[in-house]
Amino acid sequence: MKIPNRPLLMSWVLLLLLGTLPALAQFEDDSEEPIEITADSMEWLNDERIAIARGNADAVQGRYTLSAHVLTAYMAETPLTDSNAVSRIRRINAEGNVILTTPKETARGGTGTYDLEKKIVVLVGSVVLTQGDNVLHGQKLIMDLTTGRSRLEGATPTISPKGDGRVRAIFRPSQD
Repeated sequence: MKIPNRPLLMSWVLLLLLGTLPALAQFEDDSEEPIEITADSMEWLNDERIAIARGNADAVQGRYTLSAHVLTAYMAETPLTDSNAVSRIRRINAEGNVILTTPKETARGGTGTYDLEKKIVVLVGSVVLTQGDNVLHGQKLIMDLTTGRSRLEGATPTISPKGDGRVRAIFRPSQD
C-alpha cells in the first residue's frame, strides 16, 4: 500500500476539519428545535415516562433524523413553577437498522443512543459513516455533536473473531 506524502495527507485532514465547522453551527441551531417522533405504532409508559415508537420510527430535530425499527425515548421533567413542569426527551435509544442523517453525513449501525443532554450519539454494530464520497467502517462510532468530533473504533476479537479489529476508511479526492 502506498502511503501519501505528508503535505498531501495534511491537506486532506485540514479539508475534513474545515468541512465540520459549518455543521457545528448548524447543529447548535437544530439542537433547540422540537423533536418529532413518528412510527407505525407508539406506546406510552406513564409511570416510567418512556415512549416507545415501533416500525419505521423516525425522530426528527431540525435537519437531523434518527431512524430505526424501534426508538425508545426517555423523558425528564423540567419544573417551570411549583405546580407546572415541562416534559422533555433526555435520551433516545435506537434498535435495528439505525440511521443518523445530518446535512453533511450519514451514519448506520445496529443499535444507537442519542444523549440529548450531552449531545452525543453512539452507534454500535457494523457502523458505516459516509460523508460525500468518503466512507468509514468500524464497530463503534461516538459523535460529539457539540464539537463535531467523531471517533470510530474497531471490533475487539471477542466481538468479531473473524475480523482484525481495525477501522477502515476510504477517502476519495475532490474533483474540484
